[in-house]
This record gives sequence, structure tokens and C-alpha cells, in this order.
Amino acid sequence: MMDTIYSLTAEEAEDMLAMMEKLKVSEKAEEQNQCLDRILSFLTESQEDEIEGALETSVENGMLSDLFDVMRNTSEDTLCKVVQILAELAKVETVRQPCVDQGFVPILLQLLKSENVALATQACRALGNICFENDGGRNAVDKEDGIHTLLVLLRSRLKSTDTGADRLRTIACGFLLNLTNTHEDLMQKALDDGALDTMNEYLQQHRNDSGLCNMVLLTIGVLTDSEYSKDKLINSSLCTTIIGLFESDSGSIFEETILDLLITLSEWDEVKEVLAETNLSNHLIRVIQSNTGKIDSDSQQTIKMASDLLVLLLTGDRGMEKLFSDGSSPLYLEIVKWLESENSQLQLSSVLSIGNFARNDNHCKKLVEDGIVDILVSLLQTHHDNQDITLQHAILSALRNLAIPVSNKAVLLMSGVMEAVVALTSSDTMAVVFKLLGVLRMLVDGQETAAVQLGSDMRFMDRLAGWCDVDEHAGVQGEATRLLASLIKNSKSSDVMRNVIRSQSIPYLVTMATSEHVVMQNEALVALSILCSTVLSESAVQLKEADLTETVMGILGDEKTAPEIMCNTLTLIRTVCTEGSLREEISSAGILDVIRLLSIEYKDMKVREAAESVLAAIEDIPIER
Repeated sequence: MMDTIYSLTAEEAEDMLAMMEKLKVSEKAEEQNQCLDRILSFLTESQEDEIEGALETSVENGMLSDLFDVMRNTSEDTLCKVVQILAELAKVETVRQPCVDQGFVPILLQLLKSENVALATQACRALGNICFENDGGRNAVDKEDGIHTLLVLLRSRLKSTDTGADRLRTIACGFLLNLTNTHEDLMQKALDDGALDTMNEYLQQHRNDSGLCNMVLLTIGVLTDSEYSKDKLINSSLCTTIIGLFESDSGSIFEETILDLLITLSEWDEVKEVLAETNLSNHLIRVIQSNTGKIDSDSQQTIKMASDLLVLLLTGDRGMEKLFSDGSSPLYLEIVKWLESENSQLQLSSVLSIGNFARNDNHCKKLVEDGIVDILVSLLQTHHDNQDITLQHAILSALRNLAIPVSNKAVLLMSGVMEAVVALTSSDTMAVVFKLLGVLRMLVDGQETAAVQLGSDMRFMDRLAGWCDVDEHAGVQGEATRLLASLIKNSKSSDVMRNVIRSQSIPYLVTMATSEHVVMQNEALVALSILCSTVLSESAVQLKEADLTETVMGILGDEKTAPEIMCNTLTLIRTVCTEGSLREEISSAGILDVIRLLSIEYKDMKVREAAESVLAAIEDIPIER
């Protein structure tokens, strides 16, 4: 934080220089004070504008050197004015380092120990401005162990009732903020010296001083801007204290600062879990309710921040469990109301929260029982045409999670989820496509009728084939091929498999069989085996064009291939070899020789047995003549 900058007219600048000349030759304290008062009036009473040029000229003419000389040979009252002038001068970026070079920092730090509140205040102002975005100033403070000196001042003035002590506290916190902001070494030293505990005490002692609390919160935000602070934060009561500010008389004044800080701190999972154990969610509900219905930008921003923080709390496992509370918690009941809110931010936050609650099977069942699916489907249909991408994405994420428990799948299908999701397949937004594919894959898993219905939609199958070939989005490509494999596996329908062939999709399954993810490899191999055992003659051309032979040879010859993948590859080969041209291609490629070696040398018994079984089956297949 930096003090406000004011402007000097050319005449005032000349007058200030004249006062400095007079100050140098003045020996009487009264004359010195008159000069200093005149300079201060120039610096503090002008209209806000540019000041840099005039002050640079003053500094070039030796103003800092003159002030330095006066500082060392003057009374305490005069010294206070000199330091105040320094604080004003240091508002200008180009003057800060010259202040350091002149040697003011060690003197100013000593003044922080003064019993004179006004003098200590001006010293804090000067140092805070010198250190604002100036590592030269910060390093100079560090050299003098200034962090410790400042923290001693803050602790000694914690409960002071002296005149001006409240302003000193606020300015000292501002100095700490400027000193540590983006400076990791000083930040760490402050933390090691108990800065967070000191800030905690300040919030507890002065919770109704809105200006001070706001500055303390900003300073905490700076001090916690590193991984190093996490453990100290977790092991303190600071989070609870911050949340308690919502209950203070002036809590609403710095509500946004509190929310902003807590959102930042919640990015750490450990802190998020700590916050979830407090009554923060109740405060957030109250904040949201008190701002709902207001259309001004500040109220809308507060609603957004509070609801964003609620969603963050629910991304943690402990928060998700505690705040759901078997579907009876005040937060859950409030969130369900927001699903049908006219406030788009609350509606989005509600859907995101539902998606987070639905990371647990028991929660999913309760959500379905409470009719959440019908509301989500209605929302999805309502926002189908207006391209509210963020809301669509959130709804699809929630539906995907709700579709995972086996007991929910039939309910979701009966509620029209599949039809509502398929209606979005015209979307060109890959983030939405990725989620809708995930929903459909979960829905058809173990659901033969649904898999047949979806796989019989040739328009959809063609669209799916296009997504299997989307190189610019690996997630969509992977999810599309997994859905393709799932349709084959779960439908067990030759018609669906023929649609896979018609959509020219077999090559994508062959490519998927080489995936670096074992689960996807396995899904592809199982799907190919089912397809080949059902419609092999119709798929033979595409299998050849997709270099199936080369693919299976690569899998079998790779020492890193998992035994389960080996077995499924051997099963596929056995099935494929019932087709003459494919068997001939496999034989000429030397794959049978590789299989013979596997049957003898492979370390896994199941793989050896599978290899022997393939060889025996192929030998029994009659040769076409």
C-alpha cells in the first residue's frame, strides 16, 4: 500500500527549494520548523496529480542530503516533521532508492522504537513508502533486522490507548505488507518471527476497527502467499478468527476482503478442510441471503465470492461429507433452493455444489431421491439454445457423477437424461462435448437397452466418429473412443456394431488399443474381440486398413505390456484368425512365432496358457482352399 501522491506547481517547487536553502543555514529551531512546515504544506495540501518531476529536481539539488543533516542535529518535534517529509517524498518511485542510498533506513528503523507515537508513525510511513515495490529498500531493512524491529513495535502497541496509537497500528501493518509483498526471504523471516500470531492478535483485539482489520487482512494475504506459510496457518487459530469477523460490528464493511482472503487460502486442501469444520458455511449463507435481490454490482460481486467459496469448500472430501450431512444440512437445503433461483450465479453455484456432493455413492442416491435429476434435466433443456457454456458444463458434470452408481442409471434414463444430453451433440465447445460424452458413457454402462438405443442412432454415431478424430482435444478423443468401445460391449448388438463399421470407427478402436492407459487398452481390446466375434467378415477391411496386425505385434513384443493386456490381445488374435485373409496376414507377419515363444517362456502362467490356447485353436481352423 502506498500513500496518495500530490502535485506541485512550478512556483511551489521553486518555493520549496528556497525553503530547503533556508533550512540549511537556519540555526534556530523556530526557523527550521517554519521551513519544514512550509515544505510539508506544499507536499500535503496540493491537488492530486503528478509530482515526480518537481521532486526529482529537488532531490538532484541535494534535498535528501540536507534532510539527512537536519535529522542528525535537531529536536524530536523537528525530527518528526523531517521524517514526515521523507514519507511524502518516498511516494515517488524514483526517490525511493536515493532515500536508501542516503542512509535513511537504519535511522528510521531506530525511530520505530521511539515512545513518541507521532514520530514512530511517520517513520513507519516513510519506511513503508520506501519499501513499496522496491527491493532495494526491503533489502536495506532486512540488513538491519528490520522485520524483528517492526514486529516488536506491532506487539508493543497492540493494546496501546495513547493518542494516535490506532493510526500507528494501521500504518505499521501497511509497512509489514509493503516489506514482505513478493519478497520470499522477508516473508519467511516474518513468519518465523510469529507475524501470523501477531496479526491474529490484532484481529481479535481490534475486530471493530474496520480500517485496521482491512489492512491486517491484506497483510495476511501477503504473508500466506507461499507454501511455507501453510503449516503455520493450519496450526494457528487464525482461520477461526478471520471467520469470526463476520460477526463484528463492522464486518460487512470489509466482507469482500475476508471473502477474497478465504478463497485464496482455500486453494490449499489442508486449509479447506480446516475451514469446512468451522461455521463458515452458515456465515456465507447469511451473506448471500442479505445480498440476494440487490442488483448493484457490489452485492452481485459479494454473492459471487461467497458462493464460489462455498463451492471450494465442497471440493474437499471432509467438507463434502460434513456439509451434506445425509442431505439434512442447512447448506444443502439452501443449495437445492438455488437450483431454481433467478440469480444465474447462485444457480451455477448450486449445480457445481450438487456435482461435488455427488462424489459419494450414498450422496448420489439421496440426490436422486430428492428429485435433483429432474431439475437438472429441466435446466439443461432450458439452457440448450442460449449457449450458457459454463452452466451446461456444470450440469453435465453433476449428471455424470449421479450416473455412476448402478442403482441410479435406470432412474436417470427414465428421467430423460440421455435424450437431453444427446440434444447437445451439436455443440462445438469441446469442454461441453467432453462432459456429455462422459455422461453417456456412464449411462450405457451395464444398460443394454440404452446402449442399443444410442448405438442405433446413426446420426449420433457419425458425430461420435468425428470426435474420435479430434486431435486438438485429447480428452474428447479419449472419451469418444471409450464410449465407442462401451457401446459395443454393453449393447451386444450386431446392428450397433454394423453402425460402428458404417461410421468408419474401427481404426479408432485399434489406435486405442495402443493407449498408454491400461484401462483404455483393455476396453479397446475387449470391444474389438466382441466386434470380431460378431461381424468379423464385415469389419475385416477396416481392420486391415487400421494395421491391426502391426498393432497386436507391437503389444505382444513389448516387455512392459501388462499380463491382462497380453491375454486380451491373444483372445483378439484367436478371434481374428477365423477370417481367412486376416489369418494369412497374421501368419505372414510372424505373430504366430511370437505366440509360440510366449507359450514357452513368458513368466505369467495365464499368458502362457492363453498363448497355447490360441495356437491350438488356430491349428484346428480348417485352411481355405
